[in-house]
Amino acid sequence: MWGIYSTLMAAFNRKRKCPQCGKVNIIRLENKDKTVKCRKCGKDLPPQNPRV
Repeated sequence: MWGIYSTLMAAFNRKRKCPQCGKVNIIRLENKDKTVKCRKCGKDLPPQNPRV
């Protein structure tokens, strides 16, 4: 059951790496098109470019 849950959560979350401190931040699906702050250093992380 845990494997199914973790697979679904991985599909619904996005990852962004902070250019300043290098921390990988997991971004919720509802925030994928928004600028969010790094949880370690507070730098703004802009949305990633969509794949075409």
